[in-house]
Amino acid sequence: MFDDLLILLVLSVFSVSLFRRVNIPTVLGYLLVGIFAGEHAFGWLHDSHGLEQIAEMGLVFLLFTIGLEVSITRLIAMRNIVFGIGVVQVVVSTLSTIGVGLYFGLTWQASFAVGGAMAISSTAIVTKLLTQQYELHLPHGNISLGVLLLQDLAVVPFLVLIPILASPSGGSLLVPISLALAKGALAFAVIYYAGQYLIRPAVRLVASAHSKELFTLFVLLVALLAAWLTSKLGLSLAMGAFLAGMMLAETEFQHHIEREIRPFRDVLLGLFFIIVGAEFDWQIFFTETLEVTVMTIGLIAGKGIAVVLISMWAGYARGIAIRAGILLGQGSEFGFALLAVAIISGLISLELSQPIIAAIILSMVISPILIRHNEAIALRFAPAYADSLDRHDTSIGKACKDLSGHVVLCGFGRTGQTLAHFLKRRDIPFVAIEISNEIVNEAREAGEPVYLGDAAKEDTLRLTGIANARALVVTFAETKPARHITHLANEMSPDVPIIIRTRDDRPLEQLLESGADEVIPDTVESSMMLARHTLAAVGESRESIIDLLEEARQENYATIRAYFHKSESEGARPGGKLYLRSVEILDSYHGAGRSIGSLGRLQIVRVVGLRRDEATTKNPAMDTVLRVGDVLIIEGYANDIQAAEIEIMSGR
Repeated sequence: MFDDLLILLVLSVFSVSLFRRVNIPTVLGYLLVGIFAGEHAFGWLHDSHGLEQIAEMGLVFLLFTIGLEVSITRLIAMRNIVFGIGVVQVVVSTLSTIGVGLYFGLTWQASFAVGGAMAISSTAIVTKLLTQQYELHLPHGNISLGVLLLQDLAVVPFLVLIPILASPSGGSLLVPISLALAKGALAFAVIYYAGQYLIRPAVRLVASAHSKELFTLFVLLVALLAAWLTSKLGLSLAMGAFLAGMMLAETEFQHHIEREIRPFRDVLLGLFFIIVGAEFDWQIFFTETLEVTVMTIGLIAGKGIAVVLISMWAGYARGIAIRAGILLGQGSEFGFALLAVAIISGLISLELSQPIIAAIILSMVISPILIRHNEAIALRFAPAYADSLDRHDTSIGKACKDLSGHVVLCGFGRTGQTLAHFLKRRDIPFVAIEISNEIVNEAREAGEPVYLGDAAKEDTLRLTGIANARALVVTFAETKPARHITHLANEMSPDVPIIIRTRDDRPLEQLLESGADEVIPDTVESSMMLARHTLAAVGESRESIIDLLEEARQENYATIRAYFHKSESEGARPGGKLYLRSVEILDSYHGAGRSIGSLGRLQIVRVVGLRRDEATTKNPAMDTVLRVGDVLIIEGYANDIQAAEIEIMSGR
């Protein structure tokens, strides 16, 4: 089994890195590894049963993380989409698949399992591409996110019902299903009350120990204990993990738990997809080409059309509905999971699952191409949709037609509105572009010059009158769209100053290199404001404080960006944090008796200080010879500092 794991790890490293580089979902990379290593290709796996048992834990942790992401507040906010379009889509997709399955001679139980596998769309593919295309908060993006949320929740009842339907029973299914629901309710009650009165206080106690190892172990214990409980009740392991995730989501450590559990989930889930790939006969693409093609088209077009019709029924415009249908027209990693459960339960055979798995794989390969062109496809089938797209651009164009000397605000959230307040105080005209319909409607009612649009689109940015603007400000903190906007603005009007806000200073160099004139990191600026008030409180003059802060800003925060930090895993350049490190020169160190300039790796960091005999010298000269007992204060990126320390200590 160790040999099998080693082979899979080597193949996974290469495939996942390749698939990430070409922007293809990594789940397909794992499936490809399984196909290569499986019995239908090179036959490198000899203990697949042992690996299957490990891989099953991947499903457990996947459901656990989904439980962590279930927010009651979010469900309520999106209830019309989640419990309207989402529920109808899952029901319609499942029932239509059952009908097709019955027509081709399957039992209704097997058809139900296949219907569940086909009804779920890929959250990973859709959310990733929506984010990349800046469509996450547009109407079709909201529909997709709401439906995906419901689909994730729907996986749980499918996992409960499939084993029940597979169990031989000559009588009515009402009794076993009712019993399963009762057991589920009991498990929920036990886990919920345990969470309220035992787990919540316990997780706070564990967190107070400030031990990352202990915290991770505790989270694993809770997830697996809940899975064990539902398993003993005759339900799936995954259901217990899902309930445990929901329980821990109500604590203040939700995001921390998700970060700690993600490595376990990703590795084990990757192993699960490898096992699926190993059991998949890739030759079916050639031996049953017609069947796979028809099933793939049925999955993409059938589910897509269902979403389009349901969205239009819910009152959305045809163009928006078509874009949502394109987004959700693919299979999902959950489809493989449900098929695996159905095969293990004996509900469907491995042979029957082969064309279904092939169709899901093909849909996940084709879907990203369709999603990238979803607007063009929508315009092709709904030409009138262009009017609604142009309506916002036209209003921006009309408002900015004769405007000059104004400020363009990209985003009108809290930061944008605060900035607008000060611009109005100085009678400086501005125009704001915002992608949230709610914010735009409320701001327009209040008389603010805010317009619905995506500032990352070239046409929208041009209509803001950027050629005649006094400045452009990106008020949101997302780096990727900010860089894109900067690039577009520099092409259109290179003389307009560009100011960008970020959460911290990590992307500062990237944004400056992309053409930004100023980058304002929230964390650094808040620290400077704290310094300003503190210096004023201890009696420093207003002029000296302003000079001190402006000096730091003019140097792009170079003098204050580095800081002493606790030990943590941090990437190297570019985009990593700048750190400060104190290195004491000991008698056994290679650097003792040598000059700073003679140590080559000290040249890739910055020596900001030298402490000797209780006195500190700033920026010591390169010919300064280091003595035993000296303390060097160096600034740089994590890997560079580590390399410099190694040379100081050993000369390597």
